[in-house]
Amino acid sequence: MDALRRHLLRHAALGAMTVGMSGTVRAQASSPGGPGAGRPRAAQQVVVAGTTFARLFEPAPDGGKPGGLAVDLLDAILIPAGHQPRYEFYPWLRAQAMIGHGPAQILVGPYRTPERERLMRFSRQAFYEDALVFYARRREAGLWWGDFQALVPLRIGAVQGWVYGDRFEQARRGLNVTALRDLNTALRMLQLNRLDLIAANQRNSEPVIQELGMSDQVALCAPPFAQLRGHFAFRRDAAGEPWSALIDAGMQRLRASGELQQMAARRGVALPD
Repeated sequence: MDALRRHLLRHAALGAMTVGMSGTVRAQASSPGGPGAGRPRAAQQVVVAGTTFARLFEPAPDGGKPGGLAVDLLDAILIPAGHQPRYEFYPWLRAQAMIGHGPAQILVGPYRTPERERLMRFSRQAFYEDALVFYARRREAGLWWGDFQALVPLRIGAVQGWVYGDRFEQARRGLNVTALRDLNTALRMLQLNRLDLIAANQRNSEPVIQELGMSDQVALCAPPFAQLRGHFAFRRDAAGEPWSALIDAGMQRLRASGELQQMAARRGVALPD
């Protein structure tokens, strides 16, 4: 827990000096007793922080408007309420720091864990579900068949700052796990025979594997070792409460009308029940 908090504090300091990819002007953070306390101000610019998540939160290649299910949902909730979302992209640890100790009002996509719940509040409803899986080199998919004990002699890559679920975390202490900066690095190390397996989520991994031209070199191992759900998150203090309430009410409305299901289907995202 202390290590996570130190990570977030350090990245918050860096994030405060970093301009988001979507522009140079950033809304001021709301704080208890300040302009954002109690309720979102009319026509307030809303800073939405995240990292690139395939199909959920993706920067436009030409620098235009970002896309993905999270953008569709937040546009449908915030704009009719008179707020202007501002989408900013950071490395994942820094994005988390932007909501925990920085200027963002909304964080896109974190899985819910007890550790994170001490640092941020989560939307009541998840808006996507991921299969957590292992990837191996082609013809070595049989290295994983559902038994973590069989992985003890293997070299496993995991992305720093990602959550993998209770089962993986309980097994991690007895495994040879290397924390890596990003999925691209992990895949390159797998290609160079410096790792035997990569732990990742299938939704994020497939487009990266295709982009790197590694589809014929990398194999998906079965079965998944976890199913995790992603949420929107907000500041833990009183300033996060009105944004949480607004997003929760909007998500409930979109689900009841069927729009949420239609949006998820268009983006090819698994929607939790």
